[in-house]
Amino acid sequence: MKEKEITAAKAGGQLDGTNLLHLSHVHRGGGKFERPDNTLETFRWCWENGSALECDCRRTRDGVGIMLHDKTLRRTARGISDALAAADVSTQLTYDEIKDVDVGSYLSPEFSHHRIPTIDAVFAEMRRDPKWLCFVDEKGAGTKCIAEKAHQAGVFDQVYYSGCVYQNAINWTTENPGGKTMIWIGTWPVPGLEHGEADQERFRAHYESKMEEIRAGGFKSVSVVSLHSYYNPEAADPFVPGMEYLKGLVDEFHAHGIPVCSIPFAGGDSEDAYLELWKLGFDGFSSDYPSVMFSAIRKIKGMAE
Repeated sequence: MKEKEITAAKAGGQLDGTNLLHLSHVHRGGGKFERPDNTLETFRWCWENGSALECDCRRTRDGVGIMLHDKTLRRTARGISDALAAADVSTQLTYDEIKDVDVGSYLSPEFSHHRIPTIDAVFAEMRRDPKWLCFVDEKGAGTKCIAEKAHQAGVFDQVYYSGCVYQNAINWTTENPGGKTMIWIGTWPVPGLEHGEADQERFRAHYESKMEEIRAGGFKSVSVVSLHSYYNPEAADPFVPGMEYLKGLVDEFHAHGIPVCSIPFAGGDSEDAYLELWKLGFDGFSSDYPSVMFSAIRKIKGMAE
């Protein structure tokens, strides 16, 4: 894509130019293969690259709030017994039992020092810079715990309660006046039907079912939106659920002052996916391929200078 094309398309198309790119965030902190899930070292890496992050909050059996995506340690832990790996962290394990477990070597020996961080440790780290944001996917930690920890650390304004259920966003802002939220909207393609018209229509129907709730709620309690997209430059329409449809959603949220990000679940390993999304009017991105996203963002900022 030519830089002039992007610059022209974005002129007046963003809520605030490139100033919202800091809302871009890395899925689970580390993406698919690049850094371990949900570790403090991974989070620092995101923040130091100018990106926010998405994280997952649970509790251990003894009530300690932790950052962990899965219910068990089977996928990410190394050097532990099969019984420990299979145990449900929230109902069977204490924090002392898991605090020294290696949760980095599953990707590479260079990450063998990565451990499961507490919510307290992550929020304390965020005090270093008010621009360091996290989008919290609550997986059992409880909204009260997350809000209290964020307030205690003085980073409540940097925490976005995130998920795909609109009512949960309303509940968060009702319980926590001034709280911020991010709503995800998306579904998954049917194998073999990707980018076909039938799948495009199925996607749009799903998005509209979610939009009906948000419209009925007057768009209240929504701070940021993240839309699933799937990019294939060889397809007649390179994006599912369709370029025109995505542009319409961006314009609709912008009309309510709401920034919009997108995670290209397919094609996210190509900078072009992010540059094309930017051309459509998106304010930021999410990614399973963080270094690719970081590079695309640097290019976008360079175009704006």
